Amino acid sequence: MNARFLFLLFLLTQPVFSFAQGVKGIVKNKSGEVLPFASIQVKGTQTGTITNEEGRYEIKLQPGTYELQFQYLNHQTEVRQVEVKEGFLTLDVALEQVAVRLAEIRVGKSKEDPAYTIMRKAIATARYHQLEVDTWSARTYVKGNFRIEKVPFLFEDALKKSNLQVGTMYVLESINDIEFRQPNQVTEKVRSIRSNLPPGANPSINFARLSFYNPNLGDIVSPLSPRSFGYYKFEYLGFFTDRGLTVNRIKVTPRSKGINVLDGTINLIEGSWSIHSLSFTFQDENGIQYSIRQLFSPFENVWMPVQLETNAKISIFGAKGETRYVTSVRNYQLKVNPKYHQVPEVVDEKIDKELAASLRKPADIKTVPAQATRKQLRKMVDQMEKEERKERKKQGEDVTITRNWSFQVDSLARKQPSTFWEGERQVPLTALETQGYQRADSLYKANEAKIRKDSIRNLPAFKLGHLIAGHTYNYGQRKEGEWYRQSLTFESPIMNLTKFDFFNSVEGYVLKTRLAYTERLSRTARWHIALDGRYSFARNRLNGGLTTGFSKERTIVTLQAGRNVFQFNPANPIPENLNTYYTLFRERNLIKLYEKAYVEGHVTQQLGNRLRASFSMALEDRYLLQNRVSKGWINRPEVEFTPNNPDDVKFPNQANFGSNRAAIVRAGLSYRPFAKAAIVNGRRYVINNRSPEFTGNYTLGVAGSRVFSSVELGARDEVTLFRNSFSYAVQAGGFIKGPTYFMDFKHFNGNETIFQSPGLMNFRMLPYYSYSTASGYLQAHGSYNFRKFLLTQITPVRLYGIRENVFVNYLKTNNVGHLEVGYGFEGILKVLGAEVISNFQSNRFQGMGFRIRSAF
Repeated sequence: MNARFLFLLFLLTQPVFSFAQGVKGIVKNKSGEVLPFASIQVKGTQTGTITNEEGRYEIKLQPGTYELQFQYLNHQTEVRQVEVKEGFLTLDVALEQVAVRLAEIRVGKSKEDPAYTIMRKAIATARYHQLEVDTWSARTYVKGNFRIEKVPFLFEDALKKSNLQVGTMYVLESINDIEFRQPNQVTEKVRSIRSNLPPGANPSINFARLSFYNPNLGDIVSPLSPRSFGYYKFEYLGFFTDRGLTVNRIKVTPRSKGINVLDGTINLIEGSWSIHSLSFTFQDENGIQYSIRQLFSPFENVWMPVQLETNAKISIFGAKGETRYVTSVRNYQLKVNPKYHQVPEVVDEKIDKELAASLRKPADIKTVPAQATRKQLRKMVDQMEKEERKERKKQGEDVTITRNWSFQVDSLARKQPSTFWEGERQVPLTALETQGYQRADSLYKANEAKIRKDSIRNLPAFKLGHLIAGHTYNYGQRKEGEWYRQSLTFESPIMNLTKFDFFNSVEGYVLKTRLAYTERLSRTARWHIALDGRYSFARNRLNGGLTTGFSKERTIVTLQAGRNVFQFNPANPIPENLNTYYTLFRERNLIKLYEKAYVEGHVTQQLGNRLRASFSMALEDRYLLQNRVSKGWINRPEVEFTPNNPDDVKFPNQANFGSNRAAIVRAGLSYRPFAKAAIVNGRRYVINNRSPEFTGNYTLGVAGSRVFSSVELGARDEVTLFRNSFSYAVQAGGFIKGPTYFMDFKHFNGNETIFQSPGLMNFRMLPYYSYSTASGYLQAHGSYNFRKFLLTQITPVRLYGIRENVFVNYLKTNNVGHLEVGYGFEGILKVLGAEVISNFQSNRFQGMGFRIRSAF
């Protein structure tokens, strides 16, 4: 899955046994086709397993009599009694597909499909199923397969350097233990891991149960979300029986095909409306095709997931591959919460209007009524959760924590003997997987010293090529799942030339380099120091700066000193590489620079989840700079370089750009009223999504002999409207006492090129400095992003990943208004797009513009 779609599996511990007897065999269907990843549970115990890709299974048991329960999606569950003695008993099973039957279901006067009343009831009870288990633990076996089928010629060398091969089956196995406690505490530990991936390339082990009871699964809306009716159509396919229960099969179809919408079936148990099983496919924004299959079984009368299978077919830029992860959950230990375990009979107001009207609101939330409407259920669970939060808060618990997750890798995880895996691996390896492990064992022994650094004495060897390409040297003690304790990074001035930011009209050709050292003190604390160098050939001058800083939990402290060149707008709206292109090939020197010698300090402090404060002090000597070169590589007689001082800004005299000394203090506050927090491995993170942000900033400075000060207020947010999203940002402020020098003015992120950088507060057709002000200002930005609009009405275009939006940018300063209204799309080759903009000044149309949108 991508970065924005996480699989959350909650699993934990049982002692390890090693048996020399048990049951093994092959699971097929009645047609003779093998059933990969079928679930096998030992009734009356917490033991279980799954079949491998060849349909084979093996489950180790002590001598005795057992009942094995075989389960596969859309097949009838079958129970077989076996007697285990010495050695392995062979038991092959053929499962029969479920016989789906139609039922007569009252649908009311609307004659709507029966699936809709079933889904409304399932949505109404979804939150109950999330809360009905107070604590649970389990052990899981996770196996992932990955194979690269094809790579473009240009990437073959990079693949070889990563020790990956086309056609090789790479396998990852892990035994994970997990404990879960309501409302959000998960403790996960990797007991053992094996892989034939190259050393150091193994992914983090965090495969977990994917809960479709959650309204949102990353960027995907679950069919059990209250918003699902706006995303999906539902169709009743019939019912079947399993273990004496009636199971309804519902077809789920996107209302409009696109990215991150599910297509498939979900099976729901009549009455409790628990998930029995499901099978879905979807496509993400990168064009990767996914499939998800999930099976549930009852434990303590709660249907819990016992098997999760995810597949991904990758085809990007000519590269093709396929990956599959399968998780088998066993050894469940549960503690049920009786308040949520007994769900009353759900009455659908749209179907049973008279019965719904006769039901009264329960007088006591602790008493579960025999029947309740969907609205009453929602109020009941909201009230119960509210009471529980009050109780936890009274006991001193931080109720703003939305997730408390601890992840560890056992120190012996990669050293477990084969006897451990013989006892724990319940899924037999295929021939390809066995062959891959033979290569893996030799690789890890040969590279063990390379992937584990014990002390600073193991500093990686210097190579002459590092002076040209740059390099990062990692050393010091390294723990599983963590970065190296120390790292030293050298950025080569030669390699920096490939960034194409090596020329401007003030400095001529420029060489840049950087040397940075970082040391991780603990999980939550680190410090760094970096030295930057910048040499100008036209000025024959070496500039640079020294930066050091420390961060821990909610505090960031940074100190800086040096002498370097800077843009007048500290937001750097003009990329240096773009300016290099315009200067060398079009004789347009867009960037405007001044030189500054400085000493400054910054402190940022998170005050709880919602409030963040910042403070900075700076002492600066600022110097005026002039152009040192007069032409680029291509001479255009009709074009000349403009002065380094912005020529579209009118001042009484040039002193406004002159050299000066300044002392500046800045203070800021950021408030997010609905922000939550998460704890990961003991480190606290603020979760800012779905919360508006309100900011306030105050600046006080002395430049030359004049004091200046300013105040600024702002707000921004992103909200979901229907199936689209709307982002906005508003910023207003002004100077209490105006500054003298141009670098202290308020500047705005304009653009005078055909290329448009991403960012909500970036204008498309605003000159870089003509609206800079020493008085009051107001800027407002809005962007409405469509899931389906013009181009995206065409299904293949939408599936390709094209996204459209309309936007408005407004600026009012110096009694002049600038307005932009535009339409844009992006997603071509995943990184490019285009925009068309109408430009207005003081309510008068100024013309149209075109921009190439880039994701960089």
